[in-house]
Amino acid sequence: MPSVNIRENDGTLKAVLSNSAGFNRGDRAKSGGSRFSGLMFYNEEGDEEGGLVYQGETIPGGQDSDVTLTMDQYRQDQNVYLNHTEHRDASGSNISDGLQINSRPDWTEIKTEYATDRQLNKMNDEQRDAARVNALRQRSISTQRLFYGVRRGVKNHQPFDDAGLFIKNRLGRDAIKLYVDFDNKPHLEVYDELGQSKVYELKLSR
Repeated sequence: MPSVNIRENDGTLKAVLSNSAGFNRGDRAKSGGSRFSGLMFYNEEGDEEGGLVYQGETIPGGQDSDVTLTMDQYRQDQNVYLNHTEHRDASGSNISDGLQINSRPDWTEIKTEYATDRQLNKMNDEQRDAARVNALRQRSISTQRLFYGVRRGVKNHQPFDDAGLFIKNRLGRDAIKLYVDFDNKPHLEVYDELGQSKVYELKLSR
């Protein structure tokens, strides 16, 4: 049995406890399938509202794992994530533990937003960057606004371990970073609107 469905007396779906086969239906099946299993929640109209999902396996040179509690905006996708993710292979590692908050358009056609994302992905880097900024100004696509937690691992043979609060503006660009790095040094950084340069950085005397 791929799933257990919990329904109201009138038949409205409210929760689904499912293995990965139960997740691989509809749009997920068309996109190549999902490895996730878990518990999904639904509102009074039968629309997905979030859930608790997990997956993990050994891969060449390491492992790939994810455990996530998500909370969705009404008829939208995830706004709030509480998660642990890790990926290790021969090229390095990336581990993230924390709370992430996204900002999504205040309308209910998630497929329209995803269609915009697909169009952006067809552009070259310069075109995509300008078009994405314009779409965010119009509040037609979503973006990450805040991460609170720890990101650590190895990139380009260099270890990193940043614990703190990372805030982005409405354009998805870095705005404020308050964190402690791999060398136990504290940082407070403030960026311009496009996140391209620091307008303030706290520097310790020693």
